[in-house]
Order: sequence, then structure tokens, then C-alpha cells
Amino acid sequence: MQDYHFTTRLGPGQALTLAAARMPRRLVVTTGRLWLTVAGSPHDHWLAAGQGLTLAAGQPAVVEAWPEAAFQLLQPAPRQPARAAVPRTGRFTLVPQA
Repeated sequence: MQDYHFTTRLGPGQALTLAAARMPRRLVVTTGRLWLTVAGSPHDHWLAAGQGLTLAAGQPAVVEAWPEAAFQLLQPAPRQPARAAVPRTGRFTLVPQA
């Protein structure tokens, strides 16, 4: 399974609210340091470059650069609908139409 992600950069004092999502997500700091407040958690988190935290499904969070930071928010790839299997024998049955 491939993950989808985007990189966000925050300047000095910038904060961003991450809305709740239907699936769990992984936040990974790529540069700098983040101050992270997760809804439902009694503690704030400080994350430096290379560190990360998993946000549960339905869990919003607020991140703030301290003083500057960049991070990626990794999300599971959407599920693809199942495809009909094609026989590998090379034989097909033709059905006459009425």
C-alpha cells in the first residue's frame, strides 16, 4: 500500500489546525520543531526533525512552528475497487445474443 502525503512549512509563530480525518494519519517533522496539541490528550507534544506522532481517526490537532518547521502528514492510500479477474487460459466463451 502506498501512502499519500504533502509537506507543509510553517514560519515563526504560525499555527495550523489539522481537521479530524476518517482514517489514522502519521505526522512526521522533516525540519525544525513543532508544538503539537492533540484533541482529547491532556499533554502537548514537542517534536523535532525526524520525530513523528500518529493521529487517530477522528482526532483533530493544532500544530505550531517553534520557531520554524516543516512536516508531512502521511495518509493511507484510498482503497481501489476490486477488478474482475480475467482468465489467464486465453479461452473465452461467447454467448449468443437473442
